[in-house]
Amino acid sequence: MSHSKFCGVLLAHVVACLIFAMRLSAQEPSLFDELTGGGVKLTEDVIVALPLPTLRDGLQAADRAAAARTVTGKQDWDQFARNSVMAPVTIEIESLLDRQGNRVGHKIHSAFLIYTNMSKIRDQDFMQQAFARPSGSDEAQSIVTQEIPDAELHQLGLGDAVSENTSYAFLELPLLNKVIVRGVMRIEKRDHPGVCEFFWKLDTRFNAVEKYASQWTELQRNTVGRLEVGASHAYQGCAGFMGVYELDAAQNQLLVESRMILHEPSEWFAGSNFLRSKLPLSMQENARSFRRKLAK
Repeated sequence: MSHSKFCGVLLAHVVACLIFAMRLSAQEPSLFDELTGGGVKLTEDVIVALPLPTLRDGLQAADRAAAARTVTGKQDWDQFARNSVMAPVTIEIESLLDRQGNRVGHKIHSAFLIYTNMSKIRDQDFMQQAFARPSGSDEAQSIVTQEIPDAELHQLGLGDAVSENTSYAFLELPLLNKVIVRGVMRIEKRDHPGVCEFFWKLDTRFNAVEKYASQWTELQRNTVGRLEVGASHAYQGCAGFMGVYELDAAQNQLLVESRMILHEPSEWFAGSNFLRSKLPLSMQENARSFRRKLAK
């Protein structure tokens, strides 16, 4: 898998599940409070709260404008706000450490501007087309997502999890032909005038059901170079949000922001900086690809 496609793979679990959630209502999601308050459990000792969206609820117009400018990082606003495929993308990655100083995960933040009508972002068909990824020749590159029907949730004894603002989807996600992450994503939507947000979390309540259990699986190449599935291990600690925010309706100027908490077991990449080193360039290329599709 090329590095230029890495972000599409890493973030595809957000977007693929997001497509399922397009049908949901605009009720206030409890998952927002859970992630930003209680946090995301990476290990027994490490629980990390998801930061609030930069353009969080309750900001006045002047405060929103000032807050929006904080996402540019070291970039000048005029450069960041260019209506161009090549305009900058802010990418910040913070290592998450346990008490012994060992890295156990990452806090990932990205932001960039797009120019389009908000209704286009809310269109399910467009979003599915914009984020569609063709399968490669290698079988491990295929991303599998399957929405879990309400009827099956009831059969699994999770009927209390069913609500009109919540969706569940089983995910099978390959990472760099080294690991496959599997599990059920819980997705909740917040849709207000000028705002469309999706909060998501790997839901470990499904672990009692073998086919839905949250786990990561090793991928190894045999003597002829073909990928084979190795041992599987329990996995937790994957959550985040993706939001689109209207900044200037007259110019169709929208801010796209995402935040992710991602547990990285040391066995994935032998404790190296491989994941962290490949992510920024790939996220930038993913944003540019999205802008190109908007322009069509």
